Amino acid sequence: FFLPSPARRRQKWSVDPQNSTWSKDDSKFGQKMLEKMGWSKGKGLGAQEQGNTEHIKVQVKNNTLGLGATIKHEDNWIAHQDDFNQLLAELNSCHGQGET
Repeated sequence: FFLPSPARRRQKWSVDPQNSTWSKDDSKFGQKMLEKMGWSKGKGLGAQEQGNTEHIKVQVKNNTLGLGATIKHEDNWIAHQDDFNQLLAELNSCHGQGET
C-alpha cells in the first residue's frame, strides 16, 4: 500500500539584496576564528592585508536559465542555424543537390 506524498513546494528565501543581515552579524564562527588570529573588521586577508575588505555580494537568480546564460545568447543558436543552412544551400547549388 503506497500513499503519495504531498506535492513539494519550492521554498522562497527572503530577499536581502544588500546582504546586510549576514554582514552585520558579529557572532559568526569564521569571524571569531579570524579575530583570534589577529584579523580585525575592515582589514583585508593576507600577510600585507592586501585581500578584499568587503564580503562577496549575492544576487538572486529568479529564472530558469543556466548560470551565466542570458536571453540574448539563446538567439545565437538560430543565427548559427541560418548560417549553416546558407552554406548547405551554396554547396548544393555548386555540386548538385541530387548527386552523391
